[in-house]
Amino acid sequence: MGFYHEQTRSDRDQYIKINWENMSPDMAYNFQKQNTNNQKTPYGYGSIMHYGKTAFSTQPGLETITPIPDATVEIGQRQGLSNIDILRINKLYGC
Repeated sequence: MGFYHEQTRSDRDQYIKINWENMSPDMAYNFQKQNTNNQKTPYGYGSIMHYGKTAFSTQPGLETITPIPDATVEIGQRQGLSNIDILRINKLYGC
């Protein structure tokens, strides 16, 4: 799609907390913030490009990503593009 994973967005700290202590240090690179062009779109909790809450966890069920301010928000899915994914693609490619 031409995007970084959602949890690496430059503005991600407003929307999620990364629980560094719950992941293997050799997997931390997957969560490093990037200098992203977000196309002025909302943060996509439901983006196909978002990892799930326990991605690269050191123990089953241990969260590496916690949504804020509402920790119960579902994040990450692999069913298809979200509406925000589609909006961002359209803006990026001028559709």
